[in-house]
Amino acid sequence: MTIDAVDAVPTQVLIVDDAASTRRFLRGVLDYCPEFEVAGEAVNGAEAVEMADSLQPDVVLLDLCMPVVDGSSALGSLLRVAPNSKVIVLSGMSASREEPLLAQGATGFVPKGLAPFDLLERLGAIVGRPVTLQRSAPEQQRPDDPEMPKIDEPLQARGVICDDDPMVRRLLGQVLANCDVPVLAETDGVPALLSVIELAQPEVLVLDLWLEGMTGTSAIPEIRKLSPRTVVLVYSAYEEWKDNALAAGASAFVAKPNFERLEAEILRLTRAIR
Repeated sequence: MTIDAVDAVPTQVLIVDDAASTRRFLRGVLDYCPEFEVAGEAVNGAEAVEMADSLQPDVVLLDLCMPVVDGSSALGSLLRVAPNSKVIVLSGMSASREEPLLAQGATGFVPKGLAPFDLLERLGAIVGRPVTLQRSAPEQQRPDDPEMPKIDEPLQARGVICDDDPMVRRLLGQVLANCDVPVLAETDGVPALLSVIELAQPEVLVLDLWLEGMTGTSAIPEIRKLSPRTVVLVYSAYEEWKDNALAAGASAFVAKPNFERLEAEILRLTRAIR
């Protein structure tokens, strides 16, 4: 096999994290980079060891704080059952844990909270291959192109949440799930949000307006420029900002904490997408 052929083979990744939203985010990010392919997902260290033994992935993205068996306890077993795998710790815990984990055999330590492009570049550097970022969605089928297969199934809308309150983000995730809208990512600030929007090109964004560093209203025009397909639904406690939000490009405004109205607006907006 030539070097070019080896480079063309995606790096197989096993994602290990007990948070479904984190697994969705990581899968969404990796899906936009042809050098990586998600081989599987595990929710704790014990499941990760079983899956690594079966899948023999090239890379294991390992969270540390998990139920049943945590990441640091599973590290040795992962290296034993999949000796050729690179175990990269991806954690929100202090970077002071890095040296002991590297001494135990981990290949690298990456902090949670990185913007998607930074995360991909960091992973590419650790595994030793450059990454190509596919920032835009595939071209839509042209009706006059006979070579393109016909697509009969409706598009499933995908969502992103931006709110600085973890509890609100959790509740918003449930509302989107009730509307059959999978959550690609959750962010708590505008800089990370813009990176997510550019990379993921989601159909729906649920956005708070009161965010540290930059208001959501100021970000809406940039969001619309990065992803014209994204409908922005503002969910805010400051109803007096409604007119400004709509003028900036938001498709709808719902005042907190009206989750029933929010669900109805999400269903209305996604009905047109589907």
